Amino acid sequence: MSSSDPSPPSQSGTVSRRQVREATVQLMHSAQSNGENAGDPWPLILAQADGKVIRMRARAILHLQQNRPGRLKPVFAQRVNAIPLLETFVDEKSASRELRNLLKAETELPDLFDLLRRQLKSEKEPTTVSETLERIREFNLTSQENLAALQKNLGPIEACPELLKPLAKALPPLAETAKLLQSLLTQSLPELRELDALREAIKERDELQKEVEKLHQLVVTHLDSTDRLITEQVENFSPERLAQVDRAVLRLATTELKHCPDIPPAVSINEAIEIARRFGGSDSARFVNGLLDKLK
Repeated sequence: MSSSDPSPPSQSGTVSRRQVREATVQLMHSAQSNGENAGDPWPLILAQADGKVIRMRARAILHLQQNRPGRLKPVFAQRVNAIPLLETFVDEKSASRELRNLLKAETELPDLFDLLRRQLKSEKEPTTVSETLERIREFNLTSQENLAALQKNLGPIEACPELLKPLAKALPPLAETAKLLQSLLTQSLPELRELDALREAIKERDELQKEVEKLHQLVVTHLDSTDRLITEQVENFSPERLAQVDRAVLRLATTELKHCPDIPPAVSINEAIEIARRFGGSDSARFVNGLLDKLK
């Protein structure tokens, strides 16, 4: 390998070589199938890793929002008296509307949390869980916006009319819980021990993409010489005429055999056979085995 070659993928502590190889074959297959018209292949390639992140995020949300009903209770208890009081004591007439909107959003969230819990228990598809998380995000954002506006209209607790102080005191804890939930739905997670597993799942997904990109670039860099080697072993049969999965597997394995000296040839060949068996046709594993055996 020359000094200008891209680095081979490293052996990760969280991502296995098999994961990287299989995802690289998927990326190569996508490029071969769609060419210049290819869309973003990563959602499909990372579907399993993304699914793990989505489920971890959902579990973290359910765990860290357990105190929300308790923090909503004192706000909800003020609803009957607070609305006319807001219209009487607060000059800004939108304050009563903000309280109504806040309570409306908050009454939607428990049902969505229950739905999320059922989806996780029944192992629903990650896309279904993700849709529920998006609905939770939207209602929580509505709650946050109305909480902030209501707190601004009420002003400092000590300056509130005496009859509105119970409401003013009940809002900050709920606002803190809503803020935490919103942060759980972003990439910038708060530093909480309960989120260690989620952070690890995100790291594993990102590391997988990084390793696949490195291995794919190595294949692309040496594609011409790799195809010549394959062609020499298949009489009158250029790589373009091979089945797409077989072609991708052979290109990847041949690149490893010739440009990844840290990987034993037997490992590259055995992995290629298993990937061909999983993703290719009925004869793919035997065909890949026979050709690579000549190249090792």
